[in-house]
Amino acid sequence: MRKLLPVISLFLVFSCWPPGMDPDKKDGKFLSDVVNLEEINSEYDDYNSDLPNNRHGDLELVFSSRREKKDVLNLVHMHAYMDYDKHLGLKKGRKQTGGYFSGDIYNSAQQLVGKANGNFNVYGPKFLSLRDDLINYGTEDDLFLFYADDSSGKMDIKYTRRGTSAPEPVRYLNSPANDAYPSFSWTGDRIYFCSDRDGNFDIYEVKIPRKETEKITIESIVAPPKYELRKVEELSGPYNDKCPYIQQDMMVFVSDRPGGQGGEDIYYSEYKNGKWSTPINAGPRINSSHNEYRPILPSLPNFNYPLMLFSSNRPGGKGGYDLYMTGLKRDW
Repeated sequence: MRKLLPVISLFLVFSCWPPGMDPDKKDGKFLSDVVNLEEINSEYDDYNSDLPNNRHGDLELVFSSRREKKDVLNLVHMHAYMDYDKHLGLKKGRKQTGGYFSGDIYNSAQQLVGKANGNFNVYGPKFLSLRDDLINYGTEDDLFLFYADDSSGKMDIKYTRRGTSAPEPVRYLNSPANDAYPSFSWTGDRIYFCSDRDGNFDIYEVKIPRKETEKITIESIVAPPKYELRKVEELSGPYNDKCPYIQQDMMVFVSDRPGGQGGEDIYYSEYKNGKWSTPINAGPRINSSHNEYRPILPSLPNFNYPLMLFSSNRPGGKGGYDLYMTGLKRDW
């Protein structure tokens, strides 16, 4: 009987994966094609996405679009799921066999999006769950939406929380220049964003001192008592480097530096020994002679490689910028 226990345990573990989350399913096959998210895109600009998943395996897609207000970018929220036809795709809605999600904190996603929108541009949405996105200790989970808008005439980083309170600026990240695209480390001790406070856009890092077992709260992220701010010199240069997004020890961002495929290209870098490696161009399989913008690496445990969403105004889309999906690299 004892010899059977490990086998029984493994069966129970893998039989309890939510639908669409089983790591042995075909989700793990490398997506080499660059797939246009046709069901989600419109004839208007669609870009600046975020794709968090909750504990039940359901996906919450949010992105900037001109489809509603036409003259400004506002956030659009959709339920989504991974599906297969000839290749992996992202579809609108919930699977009929999808997980039970009633009562989950992501039920407030639409409310947060509505509070962020207005008669101005809204950029770079990033949902932050205190449980799913951070290595946390003893903190009750809650959901927040970070983004930037230009309601003041320049981009300022803001966040909103569940309830009736209005959005608030993240004051220590903002400057008299444009500041946008915050992204957070799992340990809550590093925040990355981009700013043109020094002329062109560069990538900046905030380090927040934390003890290993310290509880992470939203206050410790948006108003830390101590922090260190630096321009990430190993990623920044005399050209525009922006839209940083991190997942584990991998960062993707865009740059118009020389040596790319043309326009703004996607680059990636890995965090080793407290420093980011020399950025690597994602190459002609992903980049085009047009602009690629705001890549993200969603946290999806059933993938054995970094799946990436990004936007591009390359020909062949529905119009303007479209959302696309592909595998970044084969080895994680």
